[in-house]
Amino acid sequence: MRILQLSHKPPRPALDGGCLAIDAITTGLLNSGARVKVLAAITHKHPLVLDELDSEYLKRTDLEGVVLDTGLDIRDAYMALLNGDSYNISRFYSHQYAMVLKKVLSRERFDVVHLESLYTTPYIETIRNHAPTALVSLRSHNHEYQIWEQRYRATRNPFHRLVFRHLSKTLERYEKSVLDLVDAIVAISSNEGEGYRKWGFTGPIHVSGFGITTETRKGEDVVRPIPPKGAMKMYHLGAMDWGPNREGVEWFISEVWPEILQAHPKAEFHLAGRGLSPESWAVVPGVFNHGEVPDAAAFADGFDLLVVPLLRGAGIRVKIVESMSLGIPVASTTTGLSGLDLQDHECVIQAAPERLAAALVELIEHPERLATLSEKGRHIAQTAFDKDTIGTALLDFYREHVRI
Repeated sequence: MRILQLSHKPPRPALDGGCLAIDAITTGLLNSGARVKVLAAITHKHPLVLDELDSEYLKRTDLEGVVLDTGLDIRDAYMALLNGDSYNISRFYSHQYAMVLKKVLSRERFDVVHLESLYTTPYIETIRNHAPTALVSLRSHNHEYQIWEQRYRATRNPFHRLVFRHLSKTLERYEKSVLDLVDAIVAISSNEGEGYRKWGFTGPIHVSGFGITTETRKGEDVVRPIPPKGAMKMYHLGAMDWGPNREGVEWFISEVWPEILQAHPKAEFHLAGRGLSPESWAVVPGVFNHGEVPDAAAFADGFDLLVVPLLRGAGIRVKIVESMSLGIPVASTTTGLSGLDLQDHECVIQAAPERLAAALVELIEHPERLATLSEKGRHIAQTAFDKDTIGTALLDFYREHVRI
């Protein structure tokens, strides 16, 4: 089967969870026998340097990139406001990208055009014109409008509330209208899939979660060391130039961390990620700022517990699945675990700051519980999030629904 994967960012290098999620689909489909070509947008935030990528990967994916300027354009934003359009979406439309897409579709016939996220849907018209028989499938990473809706409800600045509310409403309207333009939806979790059904989508929906490579890790059932009582080392790893990550960390440090530190002065909270300025929380007792680290897995392996204090957002937190695959236990808000279907005996789950603080204080007092959480998390990652298994299931779904 021939699949064209359109992406709003390059799958590699893996600069964030979105890149990892896209790459997981790419490699899962390739390993399942599909022929996949990747056409990705290149932005200031997500560059693409082909010379730095593995030659075999480039050969298998025929990866091609097109530069997009997604920076703020006051004129375009003003026109979108006047027309009631979604500025979030219009930023990702480029005539150059459309021209390259047209050439790709003219050179080869594809059975499926797989759209990574809502931000590639402005090219559906081009696809329909030049690949009328292809199955057009939307890979939904999350309901995009919800992030802006949550931001609108959380802010107290009147001007920001007006802007965020407009962005949320126009994005929601666009997201609903796209349902009439696609043939199938590949949702990252059952929550997203149910949301599209409630919106009236009657076409086929396939739930395809975030995948990782688990085969090489199945033999790595090494017992992680248990920290001394009262001296647990926690960490958060995430892009701090993404609003929800930064807001969540700010909330955790201001509302939760003081309670933990009062009970256990030797506890530590370590931060790392893209966009983390050196002065951020550098003077807070017990908090350590590592900035951007070259190897996320190596960094994470030095700690006892991943903390995901997310207050808003949608989709699946990739770092949670990665950490569980390494046997690192997880503590998170209910929002952070959205779409993962985890239970409270598999990780620490709380929403209110006082409850999360109390749960972590108790865990620090009983560090032996980490071993059970580690074992359960590793098992879940290996059984529910294997990228090749997910890729095979997705390919079977496409074979069932592709036009012959």
